[in-house]
Formats: sequence, C-alpha cells, structure tokens
Amino acid sequence: MQGQNQKDVDAIAKGETGAAQISEKERLLLDYVKVLTLEPAKVRDSQVEGLRKAGWTDEQVFEASFITALFAFFNRMADAYGLDYPPNGWLPDELRPEKAAGGGMDPAKMK
Repeated sequence: MQGQNQKDVDAIAKGETGAAQISEKERLLLDYVKVLTLEPAKVRDSQVEGLRKAGWTDEQVFEASFITALFAFFNRMADAYGLDYPPNGWLPDELRPEKAAGGGMDPAKMK
C-alpha cells in the first residue's frame, strides 16, 4: 500500500529480511524492532547507537519503538480475546495489489 514490492513485504513478514530488497539502514531497524518485540530485555544502548550511526534520528528510533510497543499491546489484547490471525498472512489474498482491479488496492475494502 505504501509502494513497497509485495514480495519484500512477504519476506519481511516471514522474518526473511535478507531476501527483501531493503537498505542496510532499514534492515538494522527491523532487527532492532524484532529484538524489542521478541526479547525486549535484550535491547541494548549499543543497538540504538548502531541505528544512529546508520542514519536514524532519536525521534525515528523513538517512533519505531513506540509503534512496536503498541502492536505488542494490540497483539496481546487480540490473544486475550481469542482473535485469530489468518494463516495465509497479514493481508487477505483478495486485497493484495496483484489481485485487486487495476493493480491497486481499493481503500473501501480495507474498512
């Protein structure tokens, strides 16, 4: 939806960042939020410093951390209420760009 190739989105969602056509800067941020998500006690100042050296600002790191924390909260609430995540992924097949009419997504179907 934001212009990234669907194959890259799929690879990233599967944790296969090496298969995605993304920059090293982006890969470092994804590695950071993965640790923050799965093993938050293992986040270290050195990781944040590495993000700064890669070109991320403190504000951007804060925003990525904040969004990651919000999604962790949402996921735990979904788990608590028994909401299931579709086994085929984060976007139903009929809403994927390659399936939508004209190659784009219909925002009305996203509601």
